[in-house]
Amino acid sequence: MPAKEISFDADAAAAGKTLAAGLHRIGELTHSLAKGLVSNGLVKVNGRVVREPAQRLAVGDRVETKFDPQTRYPENKSTRQRPIGFRVILEDDDFVVVEKDAGLLTVPAPTHPDDTLIDRLLAMYAGRGFRSPKLWVVHRIDRFTSGLVLFARTGDAAEALVDQFEKRHPRREYLAICVGTPSPGEGRLESWLTENPKSLRVSETRDHRKGQRAVMTYRIEERLSGSTLLRVTLETGRRNQIRVQMAGAGHPLVGDRTYGTPSPLITRVALHAARLGFLHPRTLRQVRVETPLPDDMRRLLRRLRG
Repeated sequence: MPAKEISFDADAAAAGKTLAAGLHRIGELTHSLAKGLVSNGLVKVNGRVVREPAQRLAVGDRVETKFDPQTRYPENKSTRQRPIGFRVILEDDDFVVVEKDAGLLTVPAPTHPDDTLIDRLLAMYAGRGFRSPKLWVVHRIDRFTSGLVLFARTGDAAEALVDQFEKRHPRREYLAICVGTPSPGEGRLESWLTENPKSLRVSETRDHRKGQRAVMTYRIEERLSGSTLLRVTLETGRRNQIRVQMAGAGHPLVGDRTYGTPSPLITRVALHAARLGFLHPRTLRQVRVETPLPDDMRRLLRRLRG
């Protein structure tokens, strides 16, 4: 029997669903076969092999698979045991810089006490043979923001790095896609932010006594259809700061369900921690790390350019 081929473009109903769920609904495959094909490396998304059945789809993703309908494809559980959700970008004995995927919490929260980025990193080091590995949190990025996060690997390094962040010495640059076009083309936003203790929603306040000072600068990188690609540099590092301040300026980030509106073009907020610069905690040499936009934001840019 000839090989069976299935290909389709993910529609709005598939956006946010897992790859396995999309194959089941659109490709009319059983759940077990869909997971088996993905984990055995027989499915491509936008031309690239994907081995994680739980990867989320976005509108327009091209899904392709070719398989023998007479062959059984059991799910390869080992692919699910590998660290997912992050990539190590730079590490030494004092620190580690990783690129976090959107959707993964940096550290535990009351509603999500485990399976966070730091948990997965510790599991990675344990898998390498480290006994009782330890990591220290230096800073964090929002759950639905992708990009660079720095952790210390020793207590001394943690003390030095946290001190740098408290003094606002590190350079933190983000790429963001906002609704509309800010004017002027580059500027500085300063406001005071307060957090609702129940909902945890962050908002701007005019009462400086009740808020925390938040400062950021932005520069237009590219004008798009109804939106703009910005490079944002943080002077302070408040929770949800870029999202709240851009929304307050009348230009919420694309896909921001909390401070703007959902977008059919991306399943999360269009915000990526792209560059990080700091002094090495021991040698005091300058360290600079950069990571490109992830696939979902590159797809969003292509659509907005078109």
